[in-house]
Amino acid sequence: MSKFIKTISSVTTLAICLIAFPLQTASAASAGGSCPTAGKLGGSSGNPLICTKVGKKLKWKALTATTVATVATVPVTTTAVATTTTAATTTTVATTTSANSGLAAAGVCPTAYFPSLANSVGAGAAYVKPSISVSCTDTVATITSNNMIGYPFVAVTPNGLRTQNYVWKISRSPTVAASPTLIVKNGIPTMGTLGFTTTGLAIYGPTEAAIPADKPYGDPNYNGLLDTCGGHTGPSSEYHNHVLYQLAACNLGSRAVLGYAIDGFPIYGPTACLNVACTSTGTVSSGYVKIGNPATNVWSAYTYTASSNALVLDACNGRTQPDGTYGYHAITSFPYVFGCLKGTAMVQSGAAAEPMPSMGSGAGQQSSTVRANLISTHKPSQVTSVYCTIQFS
Repeated sequence: MSKFIKTISSVTTLAICLIAFPLQTASAASAGGSCPTAGKLGGSSGNPLICTKVGKKLKWKALTATTVATVATVPVTTTAVATTTTAATTTTVATTTSANSGLAAAGVCPTAYFPSLANSVGAGAAYVKPSISVSCTDTVATITSNNMIGYPFVAVTPNGLRTQNYVWKISRSPTVAASPTLIVKNGIPTMGTLGFTTTGLAIYGPTEAAIPADKPYGDPNYNGLLDTCGGHTGPSSEYHNHVLYQLAACNLGSRAVLGYAIDGFPIYGPTACLNVACTSTGTVSSGYVKIGNPATNVWSAYTYTASSNALVLDACNGRTQPDGTYGYHAITSFPYVFGCLKGTAMVQSGAAAEPMPSMGSGAGQQSSTVRANLISTHKPSQVTSVYCTIQFS
């Protein structure tokens, strides 16, 4: 009999799933307690901790925007390869460049921003290592990835981890659109890829699907559904991030550019350059204000308030950089990476264009190409489903 997946829609089954697949925790990890190694992550997704040197001792400390911005990290080496021909040119990574600081160089082939993970610890002995390649024409950058993590896999959902075949294409010279594309459609959040990390991992929006059953379209970070690198696996065993942490343990510690949106704009960390040379910096913050409970229908739980403060991000969770280019910022509060898309998304194909697989009724699943159907409402409808699948053979 061919394999198929049956989704169970009952609170009872959800309880069983959570028992069988507990959220990640670090044994004996609590804020203020002793810890073994600087930079090590611990705690839980709802209360992430990082091992930090305090005086002469190592102690667990709450993982906040400040600790993410200041924690010591291990440099990652890459190589920059000039690309001037119209033919696609594949590159590899090897030597140190300026990819670890400053602003993304506008218009260049972004090979320098993708680190080699050949020597990473990987997901575990049973898994293949991450594989990423970057090639460019004069106008388009193509990123190919097997979507495997370079750090130990911890199951925080009932789904396993399996290689994917992602090929993302982005413009080398993105432009700001006349109007942003909202990442909700007819009241339903986009469930699929909105961007990818420079370590080759898919990035989704700040919303989970209609799960758990009593918390449809809630904030997966708020609901404790993410590992300590801000990701988890979906129904197709595909790993994806909802939150990005600029940490060495997540292979993003020393990266100036953490990823790219499918509209081509780069994603920076919480530290923003205040001048072109980036000799002056500041920590950005979200412009979203919580007005409700983000456990369910998260877009109804926040409202955006514009600010004249240059360090308060816009509604898309980005800002115009000192050199006039646009860039998103990954932060530790809603909407984490994307609030909307500032540019026009390049139409993807293959696995990169597929929506996240249906988990029950299938409501809310739409293509990651993010069609420009702009809407005014942010309140998702209620759909009953749970985050548990059982395979039969």
